[in-house]
Amino acid sequence: MYDVIIVGGGPAGLTAGIYAGRRALKTLILSRDIGGQASKAWDIENYPGYEKTSGADLCSKFFNQAKSFGAEVKFEEAKNISKKDDEFEVKTGSNAYQSKTIILASGKKPRELGVPGEEEFKGKGVSYCATCDGPFFKEKTIAVIGGGNSALDAALYCSKICSKIYLIYRGTSFPAEQFLADKVQAEEKIEVLLESEITIISGSQTVEKIELKSGKSLDVSGVIVEIGYVVDKSILENLVDLNEKGQIKTSNEQETSSLGVFAAGDITDAAYKQIVIAAGEGAKAALSAFDYIQKKEGKKGIVGDWEKKNK
Repeated sequence: MYDVIIVGGGPAGLTAGIYAGRRALKTLILSRDIGGQASKAWDIENYPGYEKTSGADLCSKFFNQAKSFGAEVKFEEAKNISKKDDEFEVKTGSNAYQSKTIILASGKKPRELGVPGEEEFKGKGVSYCATCDGPFFKEKTIAVIGGGNSALDAALYCSKICSKIYLIYRGTSFPAEQFLADKVQAEEKIEVLLESEITIISGSQTVEKIELKSGKSLDVSGVIVEIGYVVDKSILENLVDLNEKGQIKTSNEQETSSLGVFAAGDITDAAYKQIVIAAGEGAKAALSAFDYIQKKEGKKGIVGDWEKKNK
């Protein structure tokens, strides 16, 4: 029996593991990988305390710190979460684990284009991670799809590897930070195609060509899709309340509609999706889980310094 099972190994889940471990909670982190979306960011300049770092390096530090405080990590994907009485059971593909509380921090999965050829060429030129697959396109021409921070970041990263990048976005201007937009415009290897949409991905064994809505055809060796992420609701429905976007509704203390279940990071209804915010929510979720367990066992919960002073 664990005190808390954390579903997800990104910044939110790992930070929750750090804080849960520091409170001496028996903690299990279940995740397919370490770092989630954050680990794919090659250049992070806005995480406090780091002028510049990579997502992989930052998440590695989160991971090692969580383990140093006693969090147990298993590389298994949660498939089902059920509640019986006041306890929870989390089933993975091969095991079942019991816990007093749950912290949902599984983040999101990449949104797909939904065009002919995308499914066929996944792993054969179609990618959803520039830092993972960019090196496979060394000295080749690729297309990056999207207009947000992640898309522009991916195009800039690939400009150091590829011979040419088409940055394709359906809008009239990028919704990304102006700082990134200026860097993209200054990069000679990147050709920006606004008000453009990809309609077909084709090739023989691997990606060779894409068609645009305008009728224009481009010869490319790869397509990197960066059009955002969506919540995987498969284990959430019938467990917690979701909003219209499929995100978990949470209180200021990261509580969900289900007693004993907390949520943190990009999977919640927080307006801003940033690593530092996910980490902060993970810390709050772990403290709230500790507080919940303490009070449930008839002990005193967390008392804030301001409460002590007022007494």
